[in-house]
Formats: sequence, C-alpha cells, structure tokens
Amino acid sequence: MQNLSTNLSPEKVKYFRKDNGWSQELLAKASGLSLRTIQRAEKDGNSSAETQLALAAAFNISPKELFPVSSTLDVHWKRKNIMQSFLALLVVCGAIVMLFLLGGDLGMFADFYSGIYLILMMYSGTVIAFGSHGFIKSITGLSYLFAQDISHSPATEYLAIIYKKQISFLYGGALIGFLVGLIAINSNVDNITDKFGLQAAYAVCTLVLLYAAIISEGILRPLSTKLEHRSLASKFQ
Repeated sequence: MQNLSTNLSPEKVKYFRKDNGWSQELLAKASGLSLRTIQRAEKDGNSSAETQLALAAAFNISPKELFPVSSTLDVHWKRKNIMQSFLALLVVCGAIVMLFLLGGDLGMFADFYSGIYLILMMYSGTVIAFGSHGFIKSITGLSYLFAQDISHSPATEYLAIIYKKQISFLYGGALIGFLVGLIAINSNVDNITDKFGLQAAYAVCTLVLLYAAIISEGILRPLSTKLEHRSLASKFQ
C-alpha cells in the first residue's frame, strides 16, 4: 500500500466537510471515526493512515486530495544541465534572429506596443485565473528552464497548468489584436496613399501573432512540457 503522509490539510478537511453540509458529528458518523479524531484532524492535521483512508472514503475522494499542496519545487541545480539548457535557448534565439535577418531589416520585426499589449493580456488573464500569486509563480518559475532534475509534486502540476493557460491567453490576445488591426486597416484603407503603406500596415498587424508564437513555443510550451514530463516520469520510477 502507498505510504500516506501523517499530516492532513486542516483547511481541506473542513472544506470537504462543509461542502457535504456536514457537522463534525455527522462526519464522525459517516467515516466511523470518533468526534475527537475529527476535531484533531481539523485543528492540526495529525492523523493515522487509517483516519486518512476513512475520511477519503467518507468524502468519496482520493486520500491525496486531503494533503497540503506543496508551494515549492524540489530542484537540484547542476552546472551541466544549466549550460545545456542555456545553449539550447541560445540556439532557439539564434534561429529566430537568423530568420529575421533572412526576412529583411531587424527593424521590420520590432513593435513596442504589440509586445506591451501581449504582456498585459497575459498578466491580466493569469491574475484573473490564478490570482497575483499565480502570476508571480509563473515569473519566478521561468528559472526552471535551466533545470533538469525537478521532482514531481503538486507544485509542478500547478505551475504547468499556469503556463499552459498563459499560452492560451497569449494566442487569444494575439488573435484579438490581429482582428482589431485588420478592422482598423480596412476602415482607413482610403487614407493609405500607396500599396506599400498598405502592405506595411498588414505586416505590423501580424507582428502580434509572431510575438505570441515566439513566447509560447520558444519558452512557455517547452517549460510546461518539462514540468509535465516529471509528472509522467514519476509514475514509472
């Protein structure tokens, strides 16, 4: 049988009890435990494996859902892994810059306002979905791009979800920006005196999509995949 932690999350025990509309006495009857045991679990989380299984059965959930969620990631930093990840990131950046150079002047691909707009969209979406602490975790978690030995935990799952949602926020924001740009261009097409100006306007309009793709596919998706990989790997170790 899987070893269970000796400490439950008192907040989670209370949450599931109240979610079922039970008093502590009713939970004691439903789980076959004493009222004193229920009170102790909701006070400091101390409990035996039998108590944890009995509570989980009463709530009809997995026992692990009653444990505290780790807020930190267990990472073992190694110079070799840091350098490998850093070189891989350099290769990605170099490949993108090379494509820019092949496409023309680097200034063609620079649009300050599109970049700021995307960052604000990602920030607002993350704060609405995960709170300001979720956004802060996503910023500090970028350092894990350079780590390989990341132990699986609820924190890795949570961070992977944040990054996957941020990808959606970026592409969603880019689509909105692109559509607004198209509407603006086509609404003022008569004011554009030559076809080169029109082509330049369409080019600038698509930059927001390019920025979203670079950030999502060059940084966020590899990072979320790395965190998910640890979750899968832990099941086979």
